[in-house]
Amino acid sequence: MKSLKPHLAALFLPALLAAAPAPASPDAPPAAYGGLPQVEGFVAEMAARGLDADWVRQTLAEAQRLEAVRNAVMPLPAGQRKDWQAYRQRFVEPGRTEAGRRFLQEHAETLARARDQFGVPVEVIVGILGVETYYGRNTGRYRVVDALTTLAFDYPAESGRDRSAYFREQLGEFFAWCAKERCQPLEIKGSYAGAMGLPQFMPGNIHLYGTDFDGDGRIDLDNPADAIGSVARFLARHGWVRGLNPVFPVEVGGARLAPLLAPDILPTFTPEQLETLGAEPLAALPPREAYALVELQNGEAGSEYVLGSRNFFTLTRYNRSSYYAMAVLQLGREVVAQAAAAADLPEREPNTAGGCAQC
Repeated sequence: MKSLKPHLAALFLPALLAAAPAPASPDAPPAAYGGLPQVEGFVAEMAARGLDADWVRQTLAEAQRLEAVRNAVMPLPAGQRKDWQAYRQRFVEPGRTEAGRRFLQEHAETLARARDQFGVPVEVIVGILGVETYYGRNTGRYRVVDALTTLAFDYPAESGRDRSAYFREQLGEFFAWCAKERCQPLEIKGSYAGAMGLPQFMPGNIHLYGTDFDGDGRIDLDNPADAIGSVARFLARHGWVRGLNPVFPVEVGGARLAPLLAPDILPTFTPEQLETLGAEPLAALPPREAYALVELQNGEAGSEYVLGSRNFFTLTRYNRSSYYAMAVLQLGREVVAQAAAAADLPEREPNTAGGCAQC
């Protein structure tokens, strides 16, 4: 992430914020957003927040409308069953696991500090960073200003929903973040949705949960230390419970699946209610907790099931998918197991990320 050294007294000086944006590539398509009424309205909103209007306007004049971004937010065809095993194989595979082991070895002290400060296990943090960006290898190829501007002002109506207001908000947070960190918005790249850095935070989440974990005076999510601390802080602020397993094994052969699956991944059932509905936990459950029965479809094959605790639900606040959360847990466990076997860990912490060997 390219930036200038911060100087708090000059964050909003016009001399900084009105700097001319970098020229577009000669091969780039014509700019799509200069002078549009809705863009001018957005510029006025940013000026009301204390940002330099000319800087925002000039930057948006260079933004490109990206059809690839619009296509990426289209929903999948209805009626298709998901495939957990296929999803798992994308992330829990030798190359990513080995990259995670090296990442853990290099940043073991920082990971342990985040674990101790926020209560989030090392395997969960490395699992998220591995699934999100392959430990920084794939942080996104789109200019963030292009992705967010496209989704703010040209969200595809044929998607069946309108999330343009959300992305307009994120575009504003992106400009505010660039002003604070004195970075050039046209130089920042991320995902098709505008997520950035090793942990793929949206701009609003950088403001809320980003952490200067190395103490250098700025938040840089391309910096592994800041990424580690920010992931742990995000989960802690969303309710992570220190020492509680995210998932537990369960037998559902005689269970009443319809009522058990109705709440989806929201922890709803006490151990006694699970027993009444025919779900048989295969490990001891903490008694004063609620659990969800999580279904993992396997295409045309039979589904797999686990019990998800509050911590599993917290993982889905990072990405609203039970498949994502399970991939994070299983990748993280594999990384930690390999690191322990290679004596990369200074100490072996209790397994609080899995709850069972097959989960």
